[in-house]
Amino acid sequence: MGIVPFSRNSPENEMIKIRDAYEDDLDAICEIESGSFSAPFTREMFEGMMEGRPFGGITADNEGDVAGYLFYSTGADEMELVTVAVAERYRNKGIAALLIDKMFSVARISNVIQIFLEVRPSNLPAQALYLKMGFKNAGIRKAYYKDNNEDAIVMVKRFFSA
Repeated sequence: MGIVPFSRNSPENEMIKIRDAYEDDLDAICEIESGSFSAPFTREMFEGMMEGRPFGGITADNEGDVAGYLFYSTGADEMELVTVAVAERYRNKGIAALLIDKMFSVARISNVIQIFLEVRPSNLPAQALYLKMGFKNAGIRKAYYKDNNEDAIVMVKRFFSA
C-alpha cells in the first residue's frame, strides 16, 4: 500500500509502511487495543472483521512492528471508521492521520459518499484529529458506550463526486 516517512517528530531514519492488516498482526493489534481503550474489542471481534467484506483493516508497519491499525466497514455508498489506535510509543507522530488518509483513498476508490464514526466526548485528542481530517459533528448517540453509559459524538466526512 505504500511506504511513507513518519512525521517531523520522529527519527529521520524511521519509515512506516501502510498495508492491509493480516492475521499475523492480531497479537499486536489486540495489545494496542487493550492499551488504548477502556472497553477494548476482543480478539474474536478482530478475527471477524478480518474475514473480509463489509470490513477492511489496515496497519501502520515499522519494519515488522505494528505501530497502529484502523478497521472500517462499508455498505452501499457509506463507510464507518470502526476503530483506530496507535501503540503508545508511536503516538503523536502522525500515524493515525496516515491510516485515516489511507481509509479516505479506499473510500474514494469505492465511491463512498460519506464516512461516519463515533467518538467519546471525553476523548478530546481523537476529536481534534477527526476535525483536522475534515470530519464534522453530526449528532449524539445517548448512552452509546456500555462500559460507562457515556454518550457518543457522531462525526461525518462527506465526499462529493465531480
